[in-house]
Amino acid sequence: MIIRSSAVLVALVCGVMLSASGCAPDLSPQEEYVLPKISLAELRATQDAELERFRELVPSDIIVKDYGISPPRRAMSCNVLDAQPITSDSGVQLAGRWRALAAAETDLETIVEEIRANYAAKSGWSTRSGDQLDDPLTSTLVVFTSPDGYQYYVRVSTEPNREGLKTVSVSSFSPCVETPADIDLDARY
Repeated sequence: MIIRSSAVLVALVCGVMLSASGCAPDLSPQEEYVLPKISLAELRATQDAELERFRELVPSDIIVKDYGISPPRRAMSCNVLDAQPITSDSGVQLAGRWRALAAAETDLETIVEEIRANYAAKSGWSTRSGDQLDDPLTSTLVVFTSPDGYQYYVRVSTEPNREGLKTVSVSSFSPCVETPADIDLDARY
């Protein structure tokens, strides 16, 4: 009986924390959260256009090698952290990335702060540090969230790699949207 009570208490505390953090929609028992219905082509276009804007904010004269924006990838389930497959109820999201290498002497932390100031001035955008206190990486991470729920993780090296270069990358995730009825699980969007 104590185990069952503890499990219920843990589930209740987790639910309260998710609701308070904004990770779970604040719904009454009668309401059901409805995922937005946006085409995957529109998600990709919006995401790649914003990745291009991040790319343009990094001075081209410091770039040694630009890997460009990643090509389209498969859609992911919104339950990807639970390793759940895409279903009609799961919703889907898209990921993207831009990555480049910069000269070792480049102060990428100053550049990421300039990018942060640029986006903080945009209406509806939010930024926050993504660094963990116990992060073993020699880098700085800033998370940008658009008014539409797209997230962009900007990570810059603070130390050069073995080749004497620093990395700047922007990983992106679209908001979760309704799973299209005609989704092709092997297609790249």
